[in-house]
Amino acid sequence: PGVSIEDQPEAVVLRMALWGEARGESALGKLAVAWVLKNRATKRGSSVKAEALRPLQFSCFNENDPNRVQMLTAWIEDAGSWRACDAVASLFEDGYTDDPTHGATHYYVTDMPHPPVWGRGHKDWHETAVIGAHVFGRAA
Repeated sequence: PGVSIEDQPEAVVLRMALWGEARGESALGKLAVAWVLKNRATKRGSSVKAEALRPLQFSCFNENDPNRVQMLTAWIEDAGSWRACDAVASLFEDGYTDDPTHGATHYYVTDMPHPPVWGRGHKDWHETAVIGAHVFGRAA
């Protein structure tokens, strides 16, 4: 409490990302978001926190996204969803999971009115999984 998102520990930022990006998804959908963060961090030699907070990458952290301010109190205001995200994050952090995205570094909602230009249909897009309402993949 009372700490900005940027000053939260990595474990809390991971849980915020799962809550902000996938709280309505199954445990597998939440886990997939965690793995995208890890895959990006591995690829860039950075951390899960750095990737989550990289500008304009994960919409829940964008300044104008309504989820951003809600993430700071989600553990109180939406305790059930937060606990689900916490459970998935704990299993992920403890190394008990495999990557359901098969190396994805990106994802987006399947029913977007205007899918990202780098997604389906782009010559460099390699789709690796569809989990819940999200398409996962990477650009070549």
